[in-house]
Amino acid sequence: MYRFIVGNFGKTLLIVGLIFTFIFVNHNLSFVDKKQFTQFTRYHEHSRTESEILREESITNSFKVKDEFKVFSSQCKIPRSDPFSLDSMQYFDPPDFMECTNQSDVITVQYDTERRQYRLLINEALTELIPNISDYGCTYKEIVRGEYDLVWTLPPIAFKHNSWIPRHIRGIIVECHELSNPSRVIQRDAFAFVQHPVDRNDKADEERSRSHPNVIIIGIDAMSQMNFQRTMPLTAKFVRQTGWYEMLGYNKVGDNSLPNVLALLTGGSPTELTKYCDINTPSCMDTYSFIWNHYRNAGYLTAYAEDLSTIDTFHYFLPGFRREPVDYYLHPFMKAIEQNMDKVQHLGYEFCVGRRQSYRYVLDYIAQIVQRFVQEMPKPLFGLFWMNSFSHDDFSGAASVDTDFVSYLERFESLGLFERSIVILLSDHGQRTGPLMDLPSSFLEERLPMFHIYLPPWYRQQYPEVARALHLNGHRLSSPYDLNLALKHQLQMLHPRMKFYQLKCPLCVSLFEVLPPDRSCMEAAIPPHWCTCEPHKQVTQTERVLELVRLVVYRMNQYLIIRNHKKQCYHLKLRKLLLVERKQFFNDKGFEVQSPDGLDTYRFKFTTGPNDGLFRATLSVSKDDSLVVIQEEFITRLNSYQKDAYCIQDRHAKRFCACLRNQAHADEYKTFI
Repeated sequence: MYRFIVGNFGKTLLIVGLIFTFIFVNHNLSFVDKKQFTQFTRYHEHSRTESEILREESITNSFKVKDEFKVFSSQCKIPRSDPFSLDSMQYFDPPDFMECTNQSDVITVQYDTERRQYRLLINEALTELIPNISDYGCTYKEIVRGEYDLVWTLPPIAFKHNSWIPRHIRGIIVECHELSNPSRVIQRDAFAFVQHPVDRNDKADEERSRSHPNVIIIGIDAMSQMNFQRTMPLTAKFVRQTGWYEMLGYNKVGDNSLPNVLALLTGGSPTELTKYCDINTPSCMDTYSFIWNHYRNAGYLTAYAEDLSTIDTFHYFLPGFRREPVDYYLHPFMKAIEQNMDKVQHLGYEFCVGRRQSYRYVLDYIAQIVQRFVQEMPKPLFGLFWMNSFSHDDFSGAASVDTDFVSYLERFESLGLFERSIVILLSDHGQRTGPLMDLPSSFLEERLPMFHIYLPPWYRQQYPEVARALHLNGHRLSSPYDLNLALKHQLQMLHPRMKFYQLKCPLCVSLFEVLPPDRSCMEAAIPPHWCTCEPHKQVTQTERVLELVRLVVYRMNQYLIIRNHKKQCYHLKLRKLLLVERKQFFNDKGFEVQSPDGLDTYRFKFTTGPNDGLFRATLSVSKDDSLVVIQEEFITRLNSYQKDAYCIQDRHAKRFCACLRNQAHADEYKTFI
């Protein structure tokens, strides 16, 4: 964060080189945060009568409020936006579903429940249909994981029809080829295995599973509440069934996947976790207290699977894990098949890997886990399963897989998942780049991820207070920190002596408890830049406003210099200010008043040269222009920078960088603001 302290702001900012500034970098709470944070006390310290709660609820749930707002309170007003508005539908172009092969399966896998072992079957009738094949052979290569998520395959092992797979193998790549000409491949495929765990007490697990609900989290990357309705109507209909609850006030807490997923899984932010170790350092993440560790300690089996191993949450410019973080870990398998099998790009990423869509490996993995440990041999499960491939870059892409996705949910239902499980379907954030960012609703699209949670009938009956809380919380402000607390709360209901340390948010509340009806973003640990609660109004682009946004661009250039990218990236300049809004404050009577802390907060939307970068930034400035507060993380990119920032690997600086074509051109272009 930069704080600029100047005397006569209007005059001195015309030439940045003449500004005398005091710069203070603060990686924790902003100046405003620290000042306001001490003014709050825990909600639980203030008891409310039932009549007060019901009276507030009747106001909140009035027809008018429901129609116009997702959340409506004195501290938070999140407006509804039509996902099917004309301006949004003009960009909506759902692609056709892409099949990855039209071949029948030569090799299939079958699980023997008595032996608890997989076997490989060869459809010999299919091989006879292949012309000019005198004889053929089939082999498999075992996929092996090493430290720090390194993977390799072992030498091929020949197998015949009905061959058993050793119980220690987690994944294989199989191939059938002509014996006289091994380069002539009949078919290549890959299979991941959910092997029966060793050293488990099956009887104790079955008994525990009767009182310990499975917790299954299914994530779809970059899916806002609005875009979920727009692109996946069949799935949206599925989660409107009895037992499902939608959290309309669920607000992200950071820009991209990492801060939002870490908040969910650890209860901390990347900045806070960095105090313990540098997240970019190998083995650092092994030290974090992930929620799956707590569930494992409570007797659960744990699983984590994500498609697209190159951009998954813990490997996109990050080293991953030294040790396997969970009992069933799909990353080594996905990494190996992406390295060894043919791929087809679609919707911006490698959609087909081998003979299957990338996301189907994850959904098939869920099906195996459910079949093994819900249907056949009950064991308590905690699993996180995440998909990026169809939604990350193309906001219309999810429409092509909607039918397929629902068929998987119906399959999970037939296997008994929803009878014994708490199921969470959610996203980390909405679309952050692309055509939706040109819409008036782009601010909400980006910040309100989709979030639905299911409670099975027996659980709703045994814990009616949880069902009631989720019903009320659907129209209240919440964050990933509240969900983290809910997952811990669920364990504490089973094991009251379990204790947890909450890193980030002392005022956060478990979603399994009734949230405060008049909650603010500050109380939910949602930084101001991401907060959807606070009303803003568009203001005129005065010279003072232009100087403020130029100061933001100056801050971006300074950040590139501090990160040692001056010789790789262009010096940016403001190209056009598209929108400026000022935060509004109101008294109890509804009249607009001055900011209580003396700072005006502005939101800017602007473009920069030379690469037409589109940005949104939040800035605070004192009335007398003596203090300006800019935080680097509150300057976000709204269009793709994949082709702009190829020359650097700094994940934080990439959004600002426009790579130099050559130094001569840079010198010719450079203009000091």
